[in-house]
This record gives sequence, structure tokens and C-alpha cells, in this order.
Amino acid sequence: MKKAMVTDRQLMNAIDFDGRSAAELRVLIERALIAEGNVRRVKALAMKAASDLTVAAQEREAYASEAYAEALAEEARAAAALEELKAARAHARLTIDIWRTLEASHRMVSSYP
Repeated sequence: MKKAMVTDRQLMNAIDFDGRSAAELRVLIERALIAEGNVRRVKALAMKAASDLTVAAQEREAYASEAYAEALAEEARAAAALEELKAARAHARLTIDIWRTLEASHRMVSSYP
């Protein structure tokens, strides 16, 4: 007996994951957008705190601040979590597509006498 490339359990898990992860995707997109905006906000606040300096010096101080470094790290974590979920969803959809292709091929072969 030939082993199935995509089992029924894998197919059902992929379909279930794709559906269930939609809400999580929304949350992670929101988190990534907030983190991106926070980086700009932290930079602006740090530059405002050094307003007696030139713009270039304000920017340097902002980039050197601990708050900016933490905001960048949070942005990176948010982006990584979002990309990880996107990759997992893409894998689930690929599993579904492989199953569809195999089923279509099987039907075609089975229809020949």
C-alpha cells in the first residue's frame, strides 16, 4: 500500500489552523504596526528632550537612547512573530494545495478504464 503524501489528519489540521489563526494574525499585525509607530514616537520624544542641540545631534541622542533600543527590539520581536505566523499559514495552505493536486490527479487516473 502506498503511503499518502498528505494524510487526512494533516489536511484537517491545516484547514483548522488556517481558520483558527486568522484572529491571531490580526492581533500580530496590530502589534507590529503599534511597535513600528512606537519607534518613531520614542525617537521624537528623545529628540524633543535634546531640543537645545542641532537636529543632527538630537537624532544622534535619540538613536543612542535606551528607550529607542528597546523600541527597536520590540519592533523586531513583533515583526518576527508576524512573519512566523505568516509562514505557518503559508505552510498550511501549501498542504491544502498539495492535497487538492493529488486528489485531482487521483480522480484523473481513476477515471481511465
